[in-house]
Amino acid sequence: MFRHLIIKEIQEIVTNTRSLFVLLICVLLIPLGLYVSTKEYEQNKAAYKDAKQMYEEHNIDNKRMNFIAEGYISPSPLSIFSSGLSGYLPNKITTDSKGVWHTENEYGINNPVALLFGKIDFYFIITIILSLLAFIVTFNSITGEKESGTLRLTVANAVPRWKIILSKITGSYIVFLVSFLAGTILGLVLLTLTTSVPILSKNYLVPFLVILIISLLFLFIFFNMGILLSISTRSSGASITASLLIWVMIAIIIPKVSPMIAQIIYPIETEEVVNKQKNMKRDEIRIEFNKAQGELMKSVLSDRGINAETMELWKIVSDPESKAAINDYDEKIVEVKRKYEEMENTAIAIIEKDYNSQQLVQQNISKNISRISPIGCYTYLVSDLTNTGLTELSNIESNARQFSGFAESEYYSKMRKYYKEYRLGGSTSAGIFGTIEWSTVKIPTLNTYNYPKLATAINTNWTDLLLICFYAILFFALSVFQFIKYDVR
Repeated sequence: MFRHLIIKEIQEIVTNTRSLFVLLICVLLIPLGLYVSTKEYEQNKAAYKDAKQMYEEHNIDNKRMNFIAEGYISPSPLSIFSSGLSGYLPNKITTDSKGVWHTENEYGINNPVALLFGKIDFYFIITIILSLLAFIVTFNSITGEKESGTLRLTVANAVPRWKIILSKITGSYIVFLVSFLAGTILGLVLLTLTTSVPILSKNYLVPFLVILIISLLFLFIFFNMGILLSISTRSSGASITASLLIWVMIAIIIPKVSPMIAQIIYPIETEEVVNKQKNMKRDEIRIEFNKAQGELMKSVLSDRGINAETMELWKIVSDPESKAAINDYDEKIVEVKRKYEEMENTAIAIIEKDYNSQQLVQQNISKNISRISPIGCYTYLVSDLTNTGLTELSNIESNARQFSGFAESEYYSKMRKYYKEYRLGGSTSAGIFGTIEWSTVKIPTLNTYNYPKLATAINTNWTDLLLICFYAILFFALSVFQFIKYDVR
C-alpha cells in the first residue's frame, strides 16, 4: 500500500507543469553555473601563473637586503562549486627582512557587474533557486488535495496517516531529486568535455560528492518546511503566501540582518580607526627612537672627549677623533635600531591581535544568529569545504607566517652575511663584508600553498553539519506529527 501511495504521488507530480519547470531550471542553470565558475577559475589560475612567472623573471638578479619577497596564492580548485569570499580573499603575501608580512588582493574583479548582481554558481542555485522551488513544489501538497476532496477519500480508506504523509514527502522529493541529479550529471559531463579541470579525479569528485550529499539533506529541509506549511494553513493561497514569507525570512532577512545585530550587541571600532591607532603608535616609537639616537650620539662623542653641542659640523668629517666616534656610533646604533623596530612590531602586533579578537567575537555572534536559518549553516559549511569561506582567512595567515619564515631562512639570513646596515650622517647605507655563494641564494617564492584537507574542514564545521541534520529531522517530525492530527474536512 505504501509503495502504491508513493507511485500515485510521483504520477501526480510528474503530470504537473511545476515538475517540468523544475527540470528545465536544473538542466539549464546547474550546467551553466558550473561551466561559468570553472571558466572563471581557469582565468584566475592563468593570472596566478602569469603573476608568479613575472615576479620570478623580474627579480632573478635583483638580490638585495631590502628586497620585498612576494608569494602568490593559487586559487582554490573547489571554488568552481562555491565562489564564497574568493573575490575578497587575499591572493598575494609580501614579507621583508624584518619578518613583517602583509596580504593583499592583486588580481581584482574581472567583471564588476558580477559584484552587483552576484554569481550564479552551484551554491547560489541550491540556496536561492532550488530552495524556493522546493516551496513551490510542496506548498499545496496537502491543502490542494484537501480542497479537491481526494485527501478525505484517502483517509476514509483506513490508510494510516503516517503512510500518507511519508508517501507525499518521499514522492515529491524523488521527483525533485531526479531533476536535480539530472542537471548535476549534465553539468559534470559538460565540464569534462569543455574544460581542462579534471572534474572526475579524486581531488574534485570526493569533495563534490560530500557537498552533494549535504546539498540533498539541505533541500530535504525545505521540502519538509513546505509540506509543514501546507498542513498548517487552510488554503493553497494562504500556503503559498506563508511559504514566500518564510523563504524571504530564511534566505534573505536572517543572513543579511545577522551582521547588523552583531554590531549592535558587540560594537567594535572600524578598521580606519585601528589603522590610525597603529600610525600613532609608530610615530610615538619613532620619536622615542630619534631621542635615543641623539642621546647615543652625544654619549659616543662624550666618550671621545667631544662636545657635540659646541663642535662645528664641518670638523666631524675631518677630525680623526670624530670619525672614530662615528664608527663607534654606527656599530651601536644597529642594536638600538633593532630594539625599536622590535618594539614597533610588538606594539602593532598587540593592536592587531586585540582588534582581530574583537572581530572574531563579533563574527561568532553574527554566525550564531545566522545559523537560525538553514542557509546560514549550509553557507558556512560549503564555503569552508571549497576553501572560500571565513576559515580560509586564518589559513592564509598561517601560510603567510610559513612563507615569512621560509624567506628568512632561505634568503634574508644569507643576505645578512653579505650586507651590513649602518647609519652615517642621518642616512642608512649598506657596507659589504664577508663573502657569499650567490648560487645558494634563491628569490623566495610560494611554490606550495596548503589548503585544509576535507576532513579538517568537516571537523571545523561540525556544528553546522549537525544543525543541518537537526533541521532535517525536526521539520520532518513536525510534518508527520502535525498531519496525524490534521483535520481533513
